[in-house]
Amino acid sequence: MSFARGFVVLSAVTGLTWLPAIAGYSEGASNAASVAVDATVHYQTMEGFGAKHESLVIDGIGDTLSGAQRRQAIDAIYQQVHLTTGDLDGGNLLESPGSYAQRRNDNDDPFAINWAGFQTFRADALKTKVLDLAQPVGFDDYVLTQRVNVRWDSPWLAGIRSADRDRYLNEAAEQVIAAEKYWRDTYGISTTYELLFNEPLSGNGELAGGTVGEVVDLVKRVGARLRAEGFPNVKFVVPNEETVTKSLQTATAILADPEARQFVGVIGYHPYPYGSTYASVAKILSTSGSGVPNAADIAARQQLRDLGARYGLPVWMTEVSHGDVDPRSFDALRARAVHIHDELEYANAAAYFAILNMWSTQAQQAHFGNQNLFAPQNESTVVFIDSTANTVTISGMGYAIGHYARWIGQGAVRVQAGSSDALLLVSAFRDARQGRTVLVLINNAASERRVNVTLSGVTLGNALNGEQSTSAGAWQPLASFAPLSTTDFAVTVPARSVTTVSGHDAPDSMPTPSGAGRLDVNCDGRVSAADLSAMEELITSGNEQVCLSTTGSHNVYDVTDLEALIVEMFG
Repeated sequence: MSFARGFVVLSAVTGLTWLPAIAGYSEGASNAASVAVDATVHYQTMEGFGAKHESLVIDGIGDTLSGAQRRQAIDAIYQQVHLTTGDLDGGNLLESPGSYAQRRNDNDDPFAINWAGFQTFRADALKTKVLDLAQPVGFDDYVLTQRVNVRWDSPWLAGIRSADRDRYLNEAAEQVIAAEKYWRDTYGISTTYELLFNEPLSGNGELAGGTVGEVVDLVKRVGARLRAEGFPNVKFVVPNEETVTKSLQTATAILADPEARQFVGVIGYHPYPYGSTYASVAKILSTSGSGVPNAADIAARQQLRDLGARYGLPVWMTEVSHGDVDPRSFDALRARAVHIHDELEYANAAAYFAILNMWSTQAQQAHFGNQNLFAPQNESTVVFIDSTANTVTISGMGYAIGHYARWIGQGAVRVQAGSSDALLLVSAFRDARQGRTVLVLINNAASERRVNVTLSGVTLGNALNGEQSTSAGAWQPLASFAPLSTTDFAVTVPARSVTTVSGHDAPDSMPTPSGAGRLDVNCDGRVSAADLSAMEELITSGNEQVCLSTTGSHNVYDVTDLEALIVEMFG
């Protein structure tokens, strides 16, 4: 991934604001801290960073964004912040022949879909107004969402549940099957995962009086019906309960049942209730942000981590909101950067989702009856569109996610990293495909730190770069700087700041994956006959991948990715 030497802080329909580059290293820095990274110790493989994705097209109102506003918002969310995953919460089908007020069963047979009894408005809007625009910039790792919801979307299911439990399970399964078929047959979209529940027994209480046993039975019935209907590979993200503890309890029950377990692909959880350690921005900053993480919260996450490890399943943090500060504040940025660090560190979370991809003035009016777009409860939305001011604003949450998502690709691995200073948090990642190491450093101290970083298990190339956020501005690019050696570098991080540092491996140290060919070239903007001949020989000799080593870069490509390979070699 490459970046221009300036980044948008506020995207508005009327213009762009850019910040200049800053130095990456200062000899005069005080208050030294040490960071040790061991790239041979691997933890979770990253899925990515996302949100609940909404179109902001409202039934009965229409599109709440102008064409220009939507283009700016899509760019901010999927190009600048670089969300690559998340759940299509705004694209579910509604079992209704028309409006929300007309919600009812499509027919009395849960094995025969009456398509006239399903409203596809939200799915169609999300496809045309978000997915079609975001896919060209890399948004394609999303999760379909057709959650079982007795409380709001399908209150009529409660009566069937009371009268005939078996039929209830099949009616719920029919909804999920209808959604999967609609997305596949209408748009050619099938996803690896389906988010089946959102706080079923806690928080929202979307099963409205349901039980853990009911959740287990739904997983088994919906999973089996999907297999029978031609979806052999779809697995569920479950249970996404309100708290880590409740998620652990429900997930433990699901996974203890061998029949249910086969349909589970991800353990999902939320970090609530509102006002708790990782929902509240103030509490994040007063605990982990002050060098004193909450021991009980760490222990709960470690239990969830261990449950995932026991069954070979990734763990995802699938929603957070209500930070109760201005979404544009630097406190929100630093706190959410800390939050991401802690979810990745203690739960081994492989994915982190904000509450929403975007929100607009008109959506705020339609849902809450006011135009307080930047209300504190909206803190965890990624991008805001102010229809009155005609601006598109990246939130503190968006900037925090960007410090990770802009530099860490799907498949990167979190590696061991430790800091000598409790106020200096560090996360480190290895991206083998891109041949680089990425560190995110969060300085929670009231003074700057000169950070001395030592790496083992990896050898650095001759240049590092990155970006830095302070209260003065977000994503300020670091001017390229040289490491002190092939295993050491130093960087000054300002007081209360977030800094991302990225370095490619030294070409000679980059291992070539098994079964891959290797090509070393000195790219100078010219296509040489020798380079082309070497490329052709590697690609035609049975290699499934080509490992390309260039000046300061070392990347692995599938042999079919010839266009990317040529661009990398010859610009």
